[in-house]
Amino acid sequence: MKTNSFNIPDDGELDRLLARRYRDTSPEFEARWVALKRDLRQRPPARAWSLAPWRLAGWWGALGAAAAVAFVLHFTSPVAPQLPVAPALSQNLADLLTMDTVLGRAEPLLDEDNRLALLNLSAAAQAQN
Repeated sequence: MKTNSFNIPDDGELDRLLARRYRDTSPEFEARWVALKRDLRQRPPARAWSLAPWRLAGWWGALGAAAAVAFVLHFTSPVAPQLPVAPALSQNLADLLTMDTVLGRAEPLLDEDNRLALLNLSAAAQAQN
């Protein structure tokens, strides 16, 4: 039969272990922990972070640099060349473009066969009828 290799604590030691506030720690650690908590309670609270201008100097500098770069890029970019003005269209051409626009809306109504037949009709054959 195998025997246990550890010592069974007596009742006094068990009572002492169960009465300790922190389990699995040494008395030295507990003493340091209590001292640290006491020190933390006695320290004044940390000051709240404020939005003082000198604390934000880096951000202000970065924003200023970005604005300067945007300003330089905007005002030093090349100007788009002016396109020449188209001459005025003749009345016949303007009417033709208007008819093309109006008739272009009906193009989806024609199927492929009708479109090919209409494109191959001669204008002279229509004038004879």
